[in-house]
Amino acid sequence: MVAKRDELARARRAAGYTQERLAEALAVDVKTVGNWESGKTEPLPYKRPKLAAVLNVSADRLEELLREGQTHAGADPRSEQPGEVVVARVEEQRRPPQAVPDVQLLRPAQPTRPDRQADLAAIQAMATAFQVADRKVGGGQIYSTVVHYLQTEISPRLFDPGSDILGERLFEAAASLTEIAGWMAHDSGRDQHAQRHFSQSYRLAKAADHPALLANICASMSHLAGQLHQAADAVRIAQVGLTHAERGPARQRLSARLHAMSARGFAMQGDAEASRRALIDAERVLERLHEDTQAEWISQFDEASLAGEAALCYDALGDRRQAERQARRVLELRVGDRVRSRAFGQLTLAEVLAGGGEIDEAASLGREICAAAGSLTSNRVRSRLADLQVLLRPHRSVPAVQLFLADCSHVLQPAAAPESDTSWPV
Repeated sequence: MVAKRDELARARRAAGYTQERLAEALAVDVKTVGNWESGKTEPLPYKRPKLAAVLNVSADRLEELLREGQTHAGADPRSEQPGEVVVARVEEQRRPPQAVPDVQLLRPAQPTRPDRQADLAAIQAMATAFQVADRKVGGGQIYSTVVHYLQTEISPRLFDPGSDILGERLFEAAASLTEIAGWMAHDSGRDQHAQRHFSQSYRLAKAADHPALLANICASMSHLAGQLHQAADAVRIAQVGLTHAERGPARQRLSARLHAMSARGFAMQGDAEASRRALIDAERVLERLHEDTQAEWISQFDEASLAGEAALCYDALGDRRQAERQARRVLELRVGDRVRSRAFGQLTLAEVLAGGGEIDEAASLGREICAAAGSLTSNRVRSRLADLQVLLRPHRSVPAVQLFLADCSHVLQPAAAPESDTSWPV
């Protein structure tokens, strides 16, 4: 039978600390301290000097305490994946926390020497976990947790000469996680924060000299520029991204996404020919995904993603038939945990139908979106839902619209004032 780390708990008590007070001293969650003492996880290397100082033991003695008992009886520290930890915490904690929880990387219970590849893989797993949770519940729930993770787990390593991860690889990880934070800020209505995150992410990717990541971030910035009604910037940034995509892996996937972003910018400018040409280019490139080489840190872009962008383009250009066809295609393809993505497809279809006088179906879709919005902390979904509410309100005498408006009253909150910083790093 494998013992718990009784010695570590004894050292904590000898130093006069409860688990709660030790967690506060180390700026971690109390559950993290419990996991250390039970052997489920280990303190990250840069936290160990402070832990040793708080416990009034030497660094060598701390390592002995951590080796005393490695795991719970019968527990496998690798059986719980980072994705499950993040999603469980988010779904467990629907209201904003009083203090941002500390998300610990799960590490092998018996480390031998620092393994930089394993460490990097753990960061990649955590990035994936954040994205999975984001798709399920929206960025608003976990934005502060991602920022906290960047500040406490990633930033200290960037300037640590003893870091176990090679410099450019660490900058890649920092760039990708910062981009994820940007998307979550955007999803929660903090567009100025999103713009700063994307700008920081772009500079980190340049430091890493990672063409695919630079192209990926350009696509994100182009999207945000479009949301801020900066059509010319949206096109310009997408074109810069295409030059980066030419130099790296995942060329087809990235190029398809960037062509789609260009199409959105052209549609906003009313240039129907350029927008349709860019959509055709995106579709043509996406058909060659089998030619792509793999690339880390790159967002997924697939047929449903392109259909969603095309629907918005055709709607902006006044082509209702094509917009409806593309929006219905999104709903065919977006199933499973892509709740927010499906909600955007429903919103686009509802707006198109309402514009064409098909009020009953538009209102029914609106009610479905209201049901999904209750589990999503996505300001973008709520903002577009409010737009649909305005669009359907003149038809309030229709029974389906009455039900939709009643549902909206339970879901929508007052919108935050828009932010104004509009500078871009490209």
